[in-house]
Amino acid sequence: GSIEVVDLYLLPEPFSGLIAGDFGPLLVLSCRVCLEEKPVKPLSCCKKAVCEECLKRYLSSQVQLGQVDIKCPITECSEHLDETTVLYNLPHEDIIKYKYFLELSRIDSSTKPCPQCKHFTTFRRRGHIPTPAKLENKYKIQCPSCQFVWCFKCHSPWHEGVNCKEYKKGDKLLRHWANEIEHGQRNAQKCPKCKIHIQRTEGCDHMTCSQCNTNFCYRCGERYRQLRFFGDHTSNLSIFGCKYRYLPERPHLRRLVRGSVCAGKLLITPLILVLGLALGAVAVVVGKNYI
Repeated sequence: GSIEVVDLYLLPEPFSGLIAGDFGPLLVLSCRVCLEEKPVKPLSCCKKAVCEECLKRYLSSQVQLGQVDIKCPITECSEHLDETTVLYNLPHEDIIKYKYFLELSRIDSSTKPCPQCKHFTTFRRRGHIPTPAKLENKYKIQCPSCQFVWCFKCHSPWHEGVNCKEYKKGDKLLRHWANEIEHGQRNAQKCPKCKIHIQRTEGCDHMTCSQCNTNFCYRCGERYRQLRFFGDHTSNLSIFGCKYRYLPERPHLRRLVRGSVCAGKLLITPLILVLGLALGAVAVVVGKNYI
């Protein structure tokens, strides 16, 4: 296979035809987000009014989460904002991030980003069959930007003399690199679904994998689950809560407390249902007596 290194910033400009301000007339309307009367341009998808300040703040927050298919900020609208609207309302630094995430979402399995920086590498297979000596090293990549040496096949730091399967069984080097703290945060977190390593430069712990759209926690690596009855990943006492949010240094006590809360909910729910039915029956009887 041959290796082609692609620099994101040298790619053809896909939005060069953007015309600033081509979004219809300004109208003085009440912004649906901040509720203030401002000159606004109604959104093209639902014609609702969102002021420029609120729209920019919303779009920047979505880009920080790695979103490229950004939904309309109006809750009752199910449409996605078009790329022109998104790019026109983003600052320069967020435009660069948006383009990166957009490019990442469009690539296939033959193109992957360097685990340590944003340079893409495309792996193209040739018709010839490599010799056993070359077979092991054909996936070895050295990023020309940061000089990081990694394995294209398993998207991990290079593992000399060990195949990917063996390396994944005892991936101490990978876990050491990913868990290494730099600038106050770990180097990378692995997506729980597609296993690609993702780096966070800033923003909250709620991550969205640009490869498979899985929502997960950057701190613990677990998927985000949102169950109203049991609580979500941000709940301290939920069995699905992040382990770093409640008693991180005492895992046994944390599991005991969360398990007890969950068991209590499961036990009390039938009692509440029975009590509700009983009160309903009493109300019906009392109502008939009055009639």
